[in-house]
Amino acid sequence: MDCFTVEEPTLSLSAIRKRAGLPESTTQRLVQNLVSEGFLDRDGSGYRIGLGVARWAINATQGLDVIQASRPMLQTLREQTQESSVLYVRWRQYRTVVATARSPRAISRVLEVGTVMPLHLGSAGKVFLAFDEFARQELLTVAPEEALPAELLDQIRTQGWASSFEEREPEVASVSSPVFDHHGNVVAVVGIVAPFSRLNEATAVPGYTEPVVECAALISAALGFERIGPS
Repeated sequence: MDCFTVEEPTLSLSAIRKRAGLPESTTQRLVQNLVSEGFLDRDGSGYRIGLGVARWAINATQGLDVIQASRPMLQTLREQTQESSVLYVRWRQYRTVVATARSPRAISRVLEVGTVMPLHLGSAGKVFLAFDEFARQELLTVAPEEALPAELLDQIRTQGWASSFEEREPEVASVSSPVFDHHGNVVAVVGIVAPFSRLNEATAVPGYTEPVVECAALISAALGFERIGPS
């Protein structure tokens, strides 16, 4: 399973064999078993991680405090903005969707639990990089060419949120804000994703940033975070 990456989500059988360092017959047998159990899916002539892994991921995250604490706030954020609200956690130089509340609108942007994305693209990734020193170090270690300008990270820290307009996908925009635990560490990022036609440079600040920042603050408070000084 570690053979697959965000950059190469689909691999041929020979590529899996080379990366796993296993004999061809063993690789073929294991891949066939994983496909039959739903942990790998056929994708043309190759294979990719299947929905069975996503189901395990959902079960694994049920007991995490930040996810439990975020559920009512995600619902409220969805109701306030009428857009899909999303909670992300970080693993190395990636961010993963761990909870969502889907937009009720017919035309909307939906991210599935288990979706993995890079840190250097999208508003949630920017927030992790701005507020989490370990995230910056991780990205610099594995992909220094993808580091974001210090001026941008300073601006995000000052305003408490980040926005993204068609950076990762065309016609998709987002606004995100950090979630802190009782030690003051960033443990997650919360945000909304929406079509660019509704969420853009003209509408982000007046219509969406305030409820996103408020949602992040409420989740942080539920985790025991106490802000020191002016908000």
